[in-house]
Amino acid sequence: MAGRVVMHVDFDYFFAQCEELRKPEIKSRPVVVCVFSGRTEDSGAVSTANYVARKYGVKSGIPIKVAKSKLEGVADAVFLPLDTPYYRQVSEKAMSIIKSHAQVFEHVGIDECYIDVSGAGDPENLARQIKREIKSSLQLTCSVGIAPNKMLAKIASDMQKPDGLTAVKQKDAAGFVASLDVGKIPGIGPKTKERLAQLGVATAGQLAAFDLFKLMDEFGKKNASYMHNAAMGDDEEQVVESDGERKQLMRIVTLKKDASQSSEMYGDLEGICGAVHQGIEGKKLSFRTVGIILVLSNLENITRSRTLKTHTSSYDVLHSTAKSILDEAMAEKMSVRRLGVRLADFQDSAGQGTLFEFMQ
Repeated sequence: MAGRVVMHVDFDYFFAQCEELRKPEIKSRPVVVCVFSGRTEDSGAVSTANYVARKYGVKSGIPIKVAKSKLEGVADAVFLPLDTPYYRQVSEKAMSIIKSHAQVFEHVGIDECYIDVSGAGDPENLARQIKREIKSSLQLTCSVGIAPNKMLAKIASDMQKPDGLTAVKQKDAAGFVASLDVGKIPGIGPKTKERLAQLGVATAGQLAAFDLFKLMDEFGKKNASYMHNAAMGDDEEQVVESDGERKQLMRIVTLKKDASQSSEMYGDLEGICGAVHQGIEGKKLSFRTVGIILVLSNLENITRSRTLKTHTSSYDVLHSTAKSILDEAMAEKMSVRRLGVRLADFQDSAGQGTLFEFMQ
């Protein structure tokens, strides 16, 4: 899969799955996480249901009273109140694992994110590795969509839930979308879908073939252009840092074999530095903080960082600083399984690539 590669990671029935983590005995039972309004015992709505409960027709958004009626006679059904602080703690741990593999990480919700992994090797193997690490560390499952853009990645992540993995290549993008119901395209809600149906448009393929000017008359130029492009599998939206600020860029890889000396990791270090440097170069950023991440054989994490005198965008400075930090860290006897490089403290800095060298 050449060119831009985006992953959308979506955790399966996340709130209910979190509840199963702390109460393993309920995993085989219908689990319904609810937002109770407090007016009566049954007032409020379902937030999330596990797949056992979904077999009975329980789904997000329906009234709690309706959910209970669907599960009437199911003695072991569990109804639980929303516990957002706990879910957030679990989410932060899971997202930190995903972030360690990302060139750019966009956190779009407590249970989903996008990562740009362009140039990171085989994206399907990387997705399987991320899924394994999350399952091993947190006993959580997630579904991953891999595609040339965010829109396709989001659609793909929903194709084989739960615990799914779907990859779409650029050459297959239009065909992948064509047969889908237009409601599967992000941003096309029930009202738009209904109006499209009145126009004789039910699938993305039909939408792609529909007259663009007629679409503009119905939905406006911006919305029509988005829908038309999306129906052909096109989306130019970039993966951006989740809060709109450039906080860090990170790349971490698993070594072919555990290393006990820094020299054994020099080749990997050069490649990692090249990957993160490519990330800042494309965004015309300079950095000031360089960090090294070491995941040891016992899964302990070691981090070391150094803040430079001023911002730079120089690859040579990045590589030499990272190498120096690695040498210092490996003075302690450690067995390293994974190696990573992190850049932080960014600023827009076109043309400042050699400023640091001049100040030495």
